[in-house]
Amino acid sequence: MTLPSYSFIFIFLPAVIVLYWIANSRGRYTLGKIILLASSLFFYALLTPGIKGLAALLISIVFCHTIATYGLSPGRSQSVRKLILASGVIVNIALLVYCRYLSYIGKLLEQAGAGKLTFEALVVPVGISYFTFSQIAYLVDSYRDPDLKYSLIDYALFVSFFPKISVGPIALTSEMIPQFNDPSKKVLSYDNMALGLYRFTLGLSKKLLLADNLGKYVDIGYANIANLGSSNALLVVLSYTLQIYFDFSGYCDLASGICLMLGFDLCENFDGPYHSLSINEFWKRWHISLTRFFRNYLYIPMGGNRKGKFRTYFNNLFIFLVSGLWHGAATHFVLWGGIHGAGIIVSKLISPVTKKLPKIIRGILTFSFVSLAWVFFRADDTPVAVSVFRQLFTGGFIPLNAELVATCTPTECQLLQWIILKIAPDLTYYSGCAIWIALVALALYLAAFAKTVKERCDAFIASRKRIVTTVILFTWSVLSLSQVAEFIYVNF
Repeated sequence: MTLPSYSFIFIFLPAVIVLYWIANSRGRYTLGKIILLASSLFFYALLTPGIKGLAALLISIVFCHTIATYGLSPGRSQSVRKLILASGVIVNIALLVYCRYLSYIGKLLEQAGAGKLTFEALVVPVGISYFTFSQIAYLVDSYRDPDLKYSLIDYALFVSFFPKISVGPIALTSEMIPQFNDPSKKVLSYDNMALGLYRFTLGLSKKLLLADNLGKYVDIGYANIANLGSSNALLVVLSYTLQIYFDFSGYCDLASGICLMLGFDLCENFDGPYHSLSINEFWKRWHISLTRFFRNYLYIPMGGNRKGKFRTYFNNLFIFLVSGLWHGAATHFVLWGGIHGAGIIVSKLISPVTKKLPKIIRGILTFSFVSLAWVFFRADDTPVAVSVFRQLFTGGFIPLNAELVATCTPTECQLLQWIILKIAPDLTYYSGCAIWIALVALALYLAAFAKTVKERCDAFIASRKRIVTTVILFTWSVLSLSQVAEFIYVNF
């Protein structure tokens, strides 16, 4: 069961919302939290193969809560608390490495001449990268503030909370747990319910109507790189740039919408990243919770920008290399992170010059840099990325592939294509190209020029027009559920 599925939207989610608010309406607040916790664990059990993933999650929760509650208590000496913190962080990182990086380590050792080695984890819990970082943040925060203590129920609910468990964002205990116990959050708000449904619908339409349709073209394009040429390669690269944004931000909108319907506020993870005028600004708007984690728990402890320019640049590059490795156990992910790290450094060095350029030029340069870097992120390996660049810059102009266009025509437009085929068969190819280019242009406008979802939600009023728009988008999205693809970031 995933968020965009019939069983989740029409059975699981309504049942959880109704039961939770019934418990709250009768003053049974602890029961309400237990309902959310049981629902989250049930949801997680359905995400992972068998019981192993759930067991790993629960063991991790109990371990970190015990370390924070008893190991980091204020009665212990500072040196002992520091040793216990280091042990807790190392165990969490070791679990992450064991689950996600064993095969990559084996490949590196094999390339170094250690012979053929096969490493395989017993289980890879869904969302391990997200809940591991959230728990490391809690351990560090507990070390910094010994009075920061939460009950096991509250902490387990925070870590396993079903809207964010599989794809984030990487929330902090200080953001979420106080809301679980805030009396003002226990009163049903119809405004919040309406806003939550609106944001959930926007996330659903981002994923199903935009990201998944763009993804069809991207998948076929990467499977036929040698036949792309510059024109098709450009469209494939642009399509992935838009696909990954609508896919990931769409999930975060789904999660935020669910939280609003339950009376909670989830931290923002996107704020119009393709509106950015520099690489540094991009990372303040893209995957905000991950950027915050690396800044607060790695970059600043490493010295941040307090130890001179060279150390600052080194810290920036190191953080992005780690970020690339976090996204995937492969060299091309590390390269992607390194490219962004270098981009941050160069961006800072030339900022006195670039700031004088018109905003439109700075926006285009930033968007182009990010789009080209995404090639390393999407490619199966580095040679594949190089092949895409070769086609992009030296492939020459080739008309859009007719089979590719026909295969990727959105379901909603296939009736139109069938009518054109019957009336004017010679125009079918051109109409297909026009439909696809129009879809990419619409996605580009929504991502880079239109109001962000945050801006729309901040100005939300449940007007008749907004209600009609929400109903249309929700119905349209639900009709597309049978073709839903897996979220890209569920793999990270």
